[in-house]
Amino acid sequence: MTTAAEPVAVGVDVGGTKLVAGGITQDGTIVGRRRETSPVADPAGLLDAIERCVVELGTGLPIGIGVAGIVDRDGRLVVGPNLQVEDVPIAQEIGVRIGMPVTVGNDANVALWGELVAGAARGARDVAMVTLGTGIGGGLVVAGELVEGWHGYAGELGHLIVEEGGRRCPCGNHGCVEAYASGTSIGAITAERLADGGVYSTLVGAGPDLDGRAVTRAALDGDAFARDVLTDAGTWLGVALASVVNALDPELLVIGGGASTLGAGFIVPAATAAMRPRLLGHERREPPPIVLAELGDDAGMVGAGLLARHRIERRSTTPGA
Repeated sequence: MTTAAEPVAVGVDVGGTKLVAGGITQDGTIVGRRRETSPVADPAGLLDAIERCVVELGTGLPIGIGVAGIVDRDGRLVVGPNLQVEDVPIAQEIGVRIGMPVTVGNDANVALWGELVAGAARGARDVAMVTLGTGIGGGLVVAGELVEGWHGYAGELGHLIVEEGGRRCPCGNHGCVEAYASGTSIGAITAERLADGGVYSTLVGAGPDLDGRAVTRAALDGDAFARDVLTDAGTWLGVALASVVNALDPELLVIGGGASTLGAGFIVPAATAAMRPRLLGHERREPPPIVLAELGDDAGMVGAGLLARHRIERRSTTPGA
């Protein structure tokens, strides 16, 4: 029998700058870690780096990989903007090399699975998660299963349109919530407002160091202008979350990512306030609580491993799967 201290899977988190891997126990504990620099613009180097980490941790366990980018249902990285690669069949290639089934998913999707099994959403069955960082990612769990969609692209909550014809988003559209509430956008909006002049803020003259973290630090230090910027970001996030709740009626909303951790005191109340009146039947219902993710930077690694384990177990107990 597997004990709590024994890994049941290997999880790999592939980001734009680093690749981390570890053995994952059933309760989400990480046993051993491996870290490499993520190869950029080098598909073969990326596959080699993943293989090295997995082999060092020991083969024979289910392998789950979370990647920042668009991943299809076959585990192919269709587009990885931060890695500057396209069309990389990660699941197929690593599966052949290791001789084990491999599960590959978008980093935000697998992070949600980690929170569902071992983090802030333990015990829940219907959950939506947004990750606030350089951009905005997302994931959905309905009836205890991760929602992938027809192509595998489901859960891109950062690209819900909150203002038709609004700010340009890095995806090419206009008015996505990512263009208003991501760490990058918070910095850009702050710079634009400062450039208009007539603003008193400790951020005046911040120059190229002006980003979401700088704005959040200023807000925490009492800068009223910075607090207003974060409150506005939270308001736009609440508008987007209202659409998620109206469509799916989740019992819980989870917010993760670096931009949420420090600024939660400003973003979460504003998001809740904006979401509440936009819910269908809001006079007769309470909005789902917004909670902060618990697993931090380990969510992707933990979630990828546990999702791989879950899918193998599901196939073994589902006739014809």
